[in-house]
Amino acid sequence: MDIEDLRGEIIKILGLHQALSDIVDILSDSLEENKQNSSMVQYNLKYEIRPLASLTWAINDELIKIDDATDELAIKSARTGAEK
Repeated sequence: MDIEDLRGEIIKILGLHQALSDIVDILSDSLEENKQNSSMVQYNLKYEIRPLASLTWAINDELIKIDDATDELAIKSARTGAEK
């Protein structure tokens, strides 16, 4: 192998090195973008869950009231039936 062959091989290696370096940069940028998107999605989910949690508590409170009212009606009905 002469000097020209070595020079050609070095140029190929440098070209491959640059191509790989470009790929690493692209992947790094993509990873950073994905991290930012993930953080935004996580924030949005937390933001959306808060009202749902409040709604769940409100529904639960209403169900407890309905249960209490049902118990009262059952007691009144039992008293009415016992008085007859």
